[in-house]
Amino acid sequence: MLSGEEIKRLIKDGSLEIVPYDDEIIRENGVDLRIGDEVAVLLNNPNPLDPEKLDKIDLKEYYKVLKIDNNFVIQPYMKILVSTLERIKMPVDIAALVELRSTFARLGLSIPPTIIDAAFEGQITLEVHGGAFPVLLKKGIRFAHVVFMRVEGKPVPYKGRYQGQSGVTLPK
Repeated sequence: MLSGEEIKRLIKDGSLEIVPYDDEIIRENGVDLRIGDEVAVLLNNPNPLDPEKLDKIDLKEYYKVLKIDNNFVIQPYMKILVSTLERIKMPVDIAALVELRSTFARLGLSIPPTIIDAAFEGQITLEVHGGAFPVLLKKGIRFAHVVFMRVEGKPVPYKGRYQGQSGVTLPK
């Protein structure tokens, strides 16, 4: 795991890019990402989704994408996708793990394990699960924590379908 000082060094030398950048997001051994301006609410649709045929499905029947002007209330047990404010460009030899900041976890929210692959570039889309009571999510608030690690051996740069994503990105 990289220290906050090592992360600052990577940003300073241009190996790691985080835009917009603010010193306050660098933590002891990671980076806090803030909530961006889009959320996608997962709708209750009884029709099964086939991951191999997503290009033939109208995803508007499964997701409602909304702009966040100031805040959004995640209702109990609701599932949403939320974009980060920051756009990240990862070095070819660094990967990262994303987790919820503990304050939000203590409010009952959770996210599935999320990995940022080496050489990934774009905003991060996170799936968020609501807990037992409504929680106010504010645009720009520090929400997720990212820890970075060096990739051992010859790195394989990310070249997947989500490269360069912007805003909330639905499944492809």
